[in-house]
Amino acid sequence: MGEEFNGYYRFPTIYNDQIAFVAEDDIWVVPSSGGIARRLTTNVGEISDLTFSEDGKWIAFTGRDEGVPDVYIIPSIGGVPIRLTYLGQNSKVLCWHNGKIIFSSNYAQPFKRITSLWEVDVEDKRKLKQLDFGIATEISFGKEKGVVLGRKTGDPARWKKYRGGTAGELLIDLEGNYNFRKLIDLKSNFANPIWIQDRIYFISDHDDVANIYSCTVEGKDLKKHTHHKDFYVRNPKSDGKNIVYHAGSDIYILNVSNNVSEKVNIKYYSTLPQRNRKFVDPTQYFEGFSISKNAENLITTHRGKSFYYNNWYGPVKQLGKENSVRYRLTTYLNLKDEEKAVTISDENNYEHLEVYDLKTGNLIDKLEEYDLGRVMNIVASPKDEEILLTNQRNELILIDLRNHKKIDVDKSTIGPINGYSFSPDGRWIAHSKFINNKQAAIMIFDKEKGEIHQVTKPILIDVNPVFDPEGKYLYFLSYRIFNPIEDRFQMNLAFAKGTKPYLITLKKDIFSPFQEIMKKEQEEEKKEEIKVDIDFDNIADRILPFPISEERYVNIQAAKDKVFYTISPVKGVLENEEDMLSEEDEKLTLKYYDFIEKEENTYLEEISDFQISEDKEKIVVRIDDELRVLKTSNPPSPEQEKECKNKYSRKCGWIDLNRINVEVQPLLEWRQMLCEAWRLQKFYFWDKDKLEEIEWNKILEKYYPLVERIAARTEFSDLIWEMQGELKSSHAYEMGGEYKPKPVYKIGYLGTDLILDEDKNLYKISHIVKGDIWDEKNKPPLLGPGVEVKEGDYLLSINGIEIKDKIPNEFLVNYSGEDVEIVVSSSNNIERKRKYIVKTLKDETPLRYREWVEQNKNYVHEKTNSRIGYIHIPDMGYTGYAEFHRNFLSEVRYDGLIIDVRVNSGGFVSSMILDKLNRKFIGYDLSPYREAEAYQYDSVRGPMVAITNEFAGSDGDIFSHSFKLMKLGKLIGKRTWGGVIGIWPRNPLVDKTITTQPEMAFWFKDVGWDVENYGTDPDIEIDITPKDYKEKKDPQLDMAIEIVLKQLKENPPIAPQDIKKP
Repeated sequence: MGEEFNGYYRFPTIYNDQIAFVAEDDIWVVPSSGGIARRLTTNVGEISDLTFSEDGKWIAFTGRDEGVPDVYIIPSIGGVPIRLTYLGQNSKVLCWHNGKIIFSSNYAQPFKRITSLWEVDVEDKRKLKQLDFGIATEISFGKEKGVVLGRKTGDPARWKKYRGGTAGELLIDLEGNYNFRKLIDLKSNFANPIWIQDRIYFISDHDDVANIYSCTVEGKDLKKHTHHKDFYVRNPKSDGKNIVYHAGSDIYILNVSNNVSEKVNIKYYSTLPQRNRKFVDPTQYFEGFSISKNAENLITTHRGKSFYYNNWYGPVKQLGKENSVRYRLTTYLNLKDEEKAVTISDENNYEHLEVYDLKTGNLIDKLEEYDLGRVMNIVASPKDEEILLTNQRNELILIDLRNHKKIDVDKSTIGPINGYSFSPDGRWIAHSKFINNKQAAIMIFDKEKGEIHQVTKPILIDVNPVFDPEGKYLYFLSYRIFNPIEDRFQMNLAFAKGTKPYLITLKKDIFSPFQEIMKKEQEEEKKEEIKVDIDFDNIADRILPFPISEERYVNIQAAKDKVFYTISPVKGVLENEEDMLSEEDEKLTLKYYDFIEKEENTYLEEISDFQISEDKEKIVVRIDDELRVLKTSNPPSPEQEKECKNKYSRKCGWIDLNRINVEVQPLLEWRQMLCEAWRLQKFYFWDKDKLEEIEWNKILEKYYPLVERIAARTEFSDLIWEMQGELKSSHAYEMGGEYKPKPVYKIGYLGTDLILDEDKNLYKISHIVKGDIWDEKNKPPLLGPGVEVKEGDYLLSINGIEIKDKIPNEFLVNYSGEDVEIVVSSSNNIERKRKYIVKTLKDETPLRYREWVEQNKNYVHEKTNSRIGYIHIPDMGYTGYAEFHRNFLSEVRYDGLIIDVRVNSGGFVSSMILDKLNRKFIGYDLSPYREAEAYQYDSVRGPMVAITNEFAGSDGDIFSHSFKLMKLGKLIGKRTWGGVIGIWPRNPLVDKTITTQPEMAFWFKDVGWDVENYGTDPDIEIDITPKDYKEKKDPQLDMAIEIVLKQLKENPPIAPQDIKKP
C-alpha cells in the first residue's frame, strides 16, 4: 500500500458508523471507528460545510464548481454531484430538516454581510424558499416546533475571545410562535447550535479555548463536554447520537451518551495533486526590478525569486536558493569592476541582507548581525559598496556591505521616510522626514561629518529628493500650491493637485537652470570625478519652482540635462474601490523637463513606474507588469511606437519576461508564507506587550507543524486565519492568493423576486426591484423605456428556452452583464406573450440596496409628514462618502435628520462626515426670490438621531461612538462590532495573498481603548427580533422617528416665515 499521509481534515459530518469530511477540497468518507479514508469527489471547485441527510443516503455541501458557493448534494456512496441552487451569492449549507436542506445566504439582501436562512427541496429544487427568521446564520430544530437560532454566529477560531457586538448569540423558540428568547446568559462567542433530545449543544469560548458545551432548553445546567486546551473546537455536526468536529487538523467524535470525546484515527492515502510542482507566468507575479549601471542587464523579482539576465539575449539565471526562501528588493550595486547585487533574504525565518557575485551566481556574504526590521526599500550608492534602506520603524539606515558597518542616518517617530538618494559622489544623503504630523522637510546627511541639515522650510510636505547628476542641484516634490477648485454639488473647495517639482541650488554661486544664460557663463572645468560641495547657509532660501503647472506628481528622477517625473490624473475614485486585492496600477503620465530647451515634454502615457540607470543614459519604464528600456535622450517617436507594438528587441526596448521560468513547490512555499505572515504580525502589530503576553513566538511553534499536513491552498488559508486569530484582535485578515484553477460562470440577474406558481407550473414575478433607471451599471433590467413587465407577470422563457421544470437562474449562468431575451405573459392572459431584450446585472446587491434606502427614506417622510430627513451610510470609504452626500445635500433641508449607519463596513471618512453633521445652525440667508438657506450652510436645523447595529464596524464603530461623544444626538440600536485597530495592507505574500496586521489602535477620551473587542453601546438599545422580521417591522427606525418627532415638539427650529423683518 502507498505511503500514509496525515491530512488537514475539516468540515466533518456523521451518520451512524460513517464520517464524511473535507480534505484537499474534496469529500472523503471513513468509518467512525477510524480506518482507511475513501475519496468521494474529485471536484474542480472547493467544497465545504458537509452534512448527511436524515437517512444517510445523501451528503449536502457547499460547492464552488462553477465559481460561486451554492448548494450541492452527492450520494453518500459516491456519484455525480447535483447542483440544487443557482443564487450565485455566498451560500452555506447548514443542515437537513424534513427532507429539505437548510442553508444561509446573502442572496436578495441589500448588504453582502447580511445572511438569512433558506430551504430547498431535494426532490424539486424549484421549491426554494426564504425562511422568515430575518438575519440568521445557523439553525437547529427540536422534535416538534422548537427552533434554536444562531445569529451572528461564525467561526470563533478566527478571532479568539471575541466579545464585540457581533459575537454569536443563540435564540430559542420552544413553541414555534416566533417568541424567541436568549438561550443562555453567558459572556461568550457562541457558534454551531445542535438540538439533541432535551439539550442544546454549542461551541463556546467563555472559558479560554472553545469547546463543546450544552444546556437545557431553559438555558440551565451548563455542561462542558470537550476539554481541548490547544486548538479550538470547530464545525461540529451530529446525527443525534454523536457529535463529530475538528480541532487543529484532526477529527474527533463525541459520544453524547457517555460524554467521551476521542480522536478518529484516519488512514489517509492521496496523490496530493495540489502539492505538485508547477511553473507560473512571471508577469502575473512581478514584484520589482533593478537596472544595471549601464542598463544592459536587469534583475527582476517574481513570486519571491530573483532573476538576473541580459535585457535581450542569453540565459536567465536565478539568484540564491531555488525554493523555500523569499528574496525581496534585489538591487544592483553600482561598482566599477565588479558585478554584485544585494537582496533581502528570509532564510531561517530571519530577514537579512545577502550579497551575490553575479558573474558566478555565488552567495559571497551575509549580514545577519543587524535587526533591520521589515526593509521597505533599498537604494545603492553610486560609488561605494553601500546601500541605504528604510524599514517599518521609519529608520533610514546606511550599510557598508564590504566592511559590515551600520550607520543610523535618521529616524522619524511620526511617519515614513518618503524618498532618499545619494549624491553623485556618494558623500551626501538626501531624504524626506516628518518634522511634525503635518510637515515633512528635506534633510541632507553628511557621511564624513555625521551631521544632518534641514534644507527646506516646508509649507506642508516636501518629498522624494534626488540629486542632479552633476551635483549642482537637489530636486524634490513639494505640497505647497493652494489653488482650490470648486465642488460642483455643495459650497466647498478642494485642493485636487497642489504639488510641483522644485530645486535647490547646492552652492551660492550657481545660477538658476531655468534662465537663459550665455554658454560661457555655464561652462565649467570638466572633472574626472564629480565632487559635490554644499553651502548650507540660507540654503532653504535658494529654492526654485519648475516653470510648469501644479499637478498630482508622484515620482521624480534626474538624468543628464533632464528631470523626469510622473503625474497622476485627477479623477473619481469609486472605480478603484472594488477591494484591497485589486491589481490595477494607477496609470501615470511620464513627463520630463528639458533644461537645454527650457520646456516640458511628455515622454510616455499610462505607465506604472520608472527608473533611470546610474549612467543616466537609459530609463526603464514599467507598464503594468511589462518592462521597457529606452533612451533618456528622446521619447519614442509615433513611428517607433507603431513599429514596436509587442516586439521584444533592443530597438523597441520591450523586455521579454516570459524568458523567466518561475518554479513553484507548493509545500515549500506554504512553509515560507506561514513564517512571513507570522513575522509581519511581529513587525507591525500595534501592541508589542500583547505579543509578549500571548507568547507570539510559541504561536508559530504551535501552528508550523500543521503546514506539513496541508495539501490544498484553502487549507493554508484556514491555517493562517486560525494562527492570526490568536492575536485576539480585529482586522487580522487573510485574503487573495493563488488557488487551484476553476471555472467562474457568473449568473446574470434580472433584479426580480420569483415564486413558483405550483398550480400553473410557472414562475411568477412577485417583485421587481426598484432602483436608479439612469444608473448604467446598476439599473433595474425590467424597468425603463420599452420594457412593459409588471409584478404578477409570468416569466416563460429565457433566450428562447422554456423554463419548464428548471430554475430561471439556470438559464442565466454565464450571462452576467449580457443581453438576454425574455418572454413574459400577464397572469390573466398567459397565451398573450411579450418578448423583450434586457441586459442582466452582474450583481443585484447594489440595486437592492438602493431600493432599501429609498423605501426607508419614503417611510420616514410619510411617517413624519415630511418633517424628517433620512440618510444611510453603507461604509466609511469612497462609496459611503458619496452615498452620504447623495442624500445629505437634499435631506438636510428637513427640520430633523436620521442618520442610519447600520451594517456600515468601515473605512476612513467618519471624521469628514461628522464634521458636516457638527455644523451649527445659527441663522438664515434670505432673499425675496429664493428659498431661505440655513447658515452655516448645509447645517441641520433641528434634532438628529443615529441608528447603528452589530454590523457597523471599524470606522462605523468610530462614527457611532463619536456621534454620542460629540452629543450630536441619541444613538439607537445595538452594540457595534468592536473593531477599531486599523490596517494598511502593503506586504503581499509571494502568491499575492494579503495578510493584514492590526497596527493603528484607536483611543477615545471617555472609554480609552475599550471600543476594541466590545463596540459602543447605544443610548437606547432596541433589537429587530425574528418576529419583527416576519412582520416586516423595523422597530429601530420607528424608535428613531419617535425620538426625533418628540424632540421637534419640545424644541422646534425657527422657520424662515416666523422671522420678523426689520
